[in-house]
Amino acid sequence: MSKWKDISKIDAHIHLTPDDVIEANRGYDGKFIVNGASIDYIEVMQKYNIEKAFIMPFNDPYMLSMEFTVEAVHNNLLKIAQAYEGKFYCFADIDIRRNIEETLRELNRVFKNEFFIGIKLHPTNTGYPIDGLYYEKIFEYAEKNSILLEIHSYPREILNDDVCSPIRIKKMLKKYPKAKVSVAHLGGFQFEELIGTGVYANISAVLPDLVNRYDIEETNKILRDFGIDRLVFATDYPDNRQLRPEDIYDRYFVILDSMDFNDEEIEKICKTNALRMIGEL
Repeated sequence: MSKWKDISKIDAHIHLTPDDVIEANRGYDGKFIVNGASIDYIEVMQKYNIEKAFIMPFNDPYMLSMEFTVEAVHNNLLKIAQAYEGKFYCFADIDIRRNIEETLRELNRVFKNEFFIGIKLHPTNTGYPIDGLYYEKIFEYAEKNSILLEIHSYPREILNDDVCSPIRIKKMLKKYPKAKVSVAHLGGFQFEELIGTGVYANISAVLPDLVNRYDIEETNKILRDFGIDRLVFATDYPDNRQLRPEDIYDRYFVILDSMDFNDEEIEKICKTNALRMIGEL
């Protein structure tokens, strides 16, 4: 029996691929094509007691549309959410090649729809630092409108000032203290920089990596250092640096079942914190 598998949960960071993108790339044997279909993920949700999931874009419109625009990405994500109402929420995409005013207008359009709950910022994919001027405008917009920001942070270890490094995120937190921020992947192996900052921190992608380096006991301590009220369950499905898509959830639950979290803490990490993060509690 697995407490973490059996509890009803939210996966706060996944990737799904629109049907037309899958169809156009049938010959490509990539995880986002082979394992990214929404209809297949519904079966995964049933198997692992996932009641909701948050779909993340890539800040690269070529990944989630055949028109290669953020407008098309948003329309595709909305189509998935509407097809399985109550199962998915979406994060808005950003294309930093676009004029910032165009981007803000598109965000205004998107957030008229209840299925969109935040903005995804992926400095690694864009190659642009999270504390750059373009992202400052996004932070300003999000803070003003109380919109959640989800920031990819899995920097190259040897670069403390990588484009997605926690030290750059901390600069933005200081400049925009009222911004609602969730950091994906705990900041990678620069996680110490984010402890005590008060951000929401999700364990997508990074959990198996931490265990491989530090073992279960030390990883357990690292997670606790972030604070039970700030930890959020997430996997990055179907992506992982070391696991096949079909093994991700099972491995996560084996790891988490080996830790010392009690029932109340598991409930917070699996659902309560995510709901509070998006303003539903």
